[in-house]
Amino acid sequence: MRPPTWIALALTAAAVGGCAYVDHARHWLGDFEATARAVRIGGEGGQLHMQVKTAVCTADPFVHTSLWLSDRSMADLESGAITDGQVLHVEMLFPPRAGETPIDASATNLSIRYLVVSGGEVGLYEGGGFGYPVGGHEDGAMSLRIEPSGMTLSESTEGFVDLLSPAELTAVFTGRCDDVAGQRLADAVDQFVTNAFGRTMYVRADATPAGG
Repeated sequence: MRPPTWIALALTAAAVGGCAYVDHARHWLGDFEATARAVRIGGEGGQLHMQVKTAVCTADPFVHTSLWLSDRSMADLESGAITDGQVLHVEMLFPPRAGETPIDASATNLSIRYLVVSGGEVGLYEGGGFGYPVGGHEDGAMSLRIEPSGMTLSESTEGFVDLLSPAELTAVFTGRCDDVAGQRLADAVDQFVTNAFGRTMYVRADATPAGG
């Protein structure tokens, strides 16, 4: 089985500060800028760059904000007919607070899942890291920079070839928040991964576990 397809990324972004950012972002017409890159730590291996086509931040009932990035369109994700693609799901557990939260790349306030689909085979990478946001779902827009964060392969289909573990992920995002779009994207990814692995294992935070 061929290894994952490593795709070059074109979009870049930089976080801008404070109230000026939030005021500007509220006037956006659904635009976003985002980049995500994962590299293998130590030794030879792969690099994964995402050509971001879909990105949204959304409210989450159990964490502060969820962020979704993908190189596939919403229509592709909802169709479930994906043979190659990537999805990054970042849960911001809590926003850092000055004087209370260590502003340190070794701290953890993010939960990270990175889904890679290549040739119909599926790999799920998981990890944690640190990110400092400006804005959030309550503001209608957010900018988030993810400091170098570790992740490793946690689940895969039989033919998936892992060229990445252990990996280091970096990403930045600036864009609007949309709870409806975020819910649609979460539902689509949940269903895709459940179908791929034959069991419910990757569900949104407000979903009820099977048998619950």
